[in-house]
Amino acid sequence: MALSSDPQQVSSAERLPLTTLIPRAWIGFGKAPWQCVGLTALTLIALTGLGVLARDLQESGHSGLRLAGNALLLLTIPATLGPLVSLLRLADQLLPVGSGSDADTSPGKGRPLRWLLRQTTALVLLEGVVFIGALNVIRILSGLIASHSGVLSTAVLLLGLLALAAWSLSQILALPLLVHYGHRPLAAMEHSRKIVQANRIKVLALLGLLLGVNLIGLMGACLGLLLSIPFSALLLMASCRTQTPWDRDSRRNMLPT
Repeated sequence: MALSSDPQQVSSAERLPLTTLIPRAWIGFGKAPWQCVGLTALTLIALTGLGVLARDLQESGHSGLRLAGNALLLLTIPATLGPLVSLLRLADQLLPVGSGSDADTSPGKGRPLRWLLRQTTALVLLEGVVFIGALNVIRILSGLIASHSGVLSTAVLLLGLLALAAWSLSQILALPLLVHYGHRPLAAMEHSRKIVQANRIKVLALLGLLLGVNLIGLMGACLGLLLSIPFSALLLMASCRTQTPWDRDSRRNMLPT
């Protein structure tokens, strides 16, 4: 039972298969470890290399070099998205499938990489605009109220930041869902919101698992990130293999095969 890319047709009863995430990710990583590590290395090189170069140019005393540093910093985002989306797509292909819903060919598997990159860029821009716009609205409201009441201004600031954090958490699966199902940006955002809304505790557990894996990866002069980042990508893509309660196919598909 493949899900439609139309967010109106997405079931709100989808459940994250939390118990099968680690086994699926481990099986997937064992199929092509060096490809995963290579794409991770490209992602880190694009992110850190261009970022360090941009910072050095920004610290230069020449205005032209500072302008070039700002431009290079903006180019860091699209340069990083390429290998990152390729890593997520590879992770989606490496994960084992069962006899249930995720055995069907999802629409995202037939999408060309160029299409995924365009949609991912649009998703990042859209979520960035929403996030930055919300921060500015919270700051402006808090500043306006501060002249009348410092306590009320602090309360508005805290409530606004909590609401923004909740929204950010609801979008944790937007990019993996876009890659797996071939969603458009708005459809991916809506699908992620519905899944998170139905799996609040499981999503918090998933977030803790991702943080723990990458904290371990930071050990050993950060070389462990070459292993923890692809494993995190596999965990995220495995989260897209949602289950529908009381569905016979879903119960058969609870363990990777």
